[in-house]
Amino acid sequence: MILDLISRLPLYEQVIPGAGKIAAAFAAAAPGDAPCEVREKAYALKEESARRYEVHFHTIDLMMARSGAEEIDLCPMSLLERAEALPNGGDGRKLDGAAPGTQARLEAGYFCAIFPGEAHRVGGKLPGAERVEKWVVKVPATELFCAKEYE
Repeated sequence: MILDLISRLPLYEQVIPGAGKIAAAFAAAAPGDAPCEVREKAYALKEESARRYEVHFHTIDLMMARSGAEEIDLCPMSLLERAEALPNGGDGRKLDGAAPGTQARLEAGYFCAIFPGEAHRVGGKLPGAERVEKWVVKVPATELFCAKEYE
């Protein structure tokens, strides 16, 4: 996982393919200019019991916060149980378990890159935050970063 300012995203081009173009598209509020799939999301933060872990195998989840804030948890796969595949043929699967994760705060102006094989859950409540508005960019990972062993 990488957590840093969106203004610094182009510095990560070697590990996040297209990082510079993605940062420029975000600054212009033009998701169609990004070199990969962009999902614009806005949602209310969730209670702990409503959050689930998931993991991806071939894509980097690049989350870029436009407004609000959320807690993102990361957890070792060994503490979780494999569950159903992601819907609609998505890259990855859900994971069951209530293991506490390592917490990261994603807030406006920051990005969080979750790499293949890193179990994560989003949408956690934070003091003073009620919702988050962000881009989730599905960046195809290079072969080096793919987590085929978790498929």
